[in-house]
Amino acid sequence: MRRICLFLTILCVFSSLALSRSWREDLSITLKKNGIKDFDISGLTLIFYVNISNSSSSAYYLTGYNYRIMVKEKEYFRKKTPLNKEIKIGPKKNTLLSFPLKVTYAHLFNSVEGIEQEDEAQCFFTGTMTFSDGRKEKGVIRFSFSGEFPIFKLPEVEFHSLQVHDLTIGGADLSYELSFKNNNVFELLVERINFKFHLGTRPISNGVISRNENIKSRGKKIYSFPLLLNFFDVGKEIYDILHQSSALSRFSGEIIVKTMWGRVKIPFDKSQKVTISRSS
Repeated sequence: MRRICLFLTILCVFSSLALSRSWREDLSITLKKNGIKDFDISGLTLIFYVNISNSSSSAYYLTGYNYRIMVKEKEYFRKKTPLNKEIKIGPKKNTLLSFPLKVTYAHLFNSVEGIEQEDEAQCFFTGTMTFSDGRKEKGVIRFSFSGEFPIFKLPEVEFHSLQVHDLTIGGADLSYELSFKNNNVFELLVERINFKFHLGTRPISNGVISRNENIKSRGKKIYSFPLLLNFFDVGKEIYDILHQSSALSRFSGEIIVKTMWGRVKIPFDKSQKVTISRSS
C-alpha cells in the first residue's frame, strides 16, 4: 500500500511538471508595438499592444494579470487585475491585448525627480499573466517590455519690440514683434494663434492668426502683429503710454499646434515690459 501511494505521488508530481512544461511551451507573450494617444500639455496615454500566441491545439484562458511601470528605476504605477470573464486564447491563434497607461506629467514629475528635464522618458512594463486550461489554474508567465514617451515642454513667449509707425490724437498704427520658442525635440506645426494684447492695464486688440508654419526642434519662430488702434475705443490713456520709452505689455491666448501624436492646444500668458520704438 505504501509503495502504491508513493508511486501515485511521484506520478502526480511528474504529471504536474509535464503540464507546467506544456503550457510554458505552448504560450508565448511578445510586445507587438507601443502607441500614444490623448497627447496634450497635461500628459498622454501610452499603450502597450501585447500579443499572446498559443501554438497548441487546445485553448487556454487568461484569468488575470498584474504589472507595474518603472521609470528611472522608480515605480510609477502598479495594477493587479483578476478577470471576472476569462479571455480565451484560441488554439493555433494569436490574441492581441492592449494595456493603456495614463501618464499625468504633474504626477510623473512628483514621482520621479528630475524627469521634467528630460526630452523623453524610458519606462519598463513588467509583470505576470495567469492562465488556465479551463479546468484548473495552471500557472503564470512573466513578461518584461520597454517603452518610451515624450516629456512635453511648453513653448516660451518672448517680446522683442513694440514699434509705433504712426501716432495721432485719434489713434495709432503699431506692430508687435514677438517669438515662440520650441523647447521640445520634435517639431510643432503652428495652425492657429488666438491672441489678446494688453498695454498697461488696457486691452487694445484681439484676433486670430491662421498659419501652417513649423517651429523646428529647439527652434524659434518670430511673428509680427500689426495693430490699428482707435483711442476712442481703447482709451485715451494709451496715447500717453505710447509716448513713453517702455510700457508693460501682456500677450495671452492659445496656440494650436499639430504634433506627430495629434493636435495640442497650448494656453499662454506673457507679461513683460517692452521697449517702445518710433519710426523716424
